[in-house]
Amino acid sequence: MKRNWKETWANCSPEELDGIAVLRVMECTNGIIQHLFRDGAPEALSVDETRVAMKFSMSSIKNLEIPLGDTTLKFDGPVAEAMRDARDLYIQGVKHGDDEAYDEFMVCSVTSARAVGEGRIQNAVDTLIEHASHAFPHGTPRWGQQYLQQFFH
Repeated sequence: MKRNWKETWANCSPEELDGIAVLRVMECTNGIIQHLFRDGAPEALSVDETRVAMKFSMSSIKNLEIPLGDTTLKFDGPVAEAMRDARDLYIQGVKHGDDEAYDEFMVCSVTSARAVGEGRIQNAVDTLIEHASHAFPHGTPRWGQQYLQQFFH
């Protein structure tokens, strides 16, 4: 399922890139929330907060829609297809230990972060803090932002 991810993201409209940035911050934030909880880290959210974050994230990823207050970000067409491909790579690579799929997923992840850029990532953090604090409390979207920063240096 090799795909030219750089080209995939380059073909996105500015609005699509805005949405991808929200999705990336959301999924990275959720991943960190889940890891902190499993590790019993002092900064981990409560079990209920952790469940809400996971449910919100998984529902958004599966449905390709992110509810944000009065609006909903929706992914369709080629962007939705790319998102489904990325999810398949994640499942195969991370969940099932397929090294080739994992490598391809990381290419997808890095190129998508770079395509949206740091400014959109910051805007996505602000959007999630403002419109999805029920799922990501205490400014946790900044955790996703911090994770994504590694792809810019």
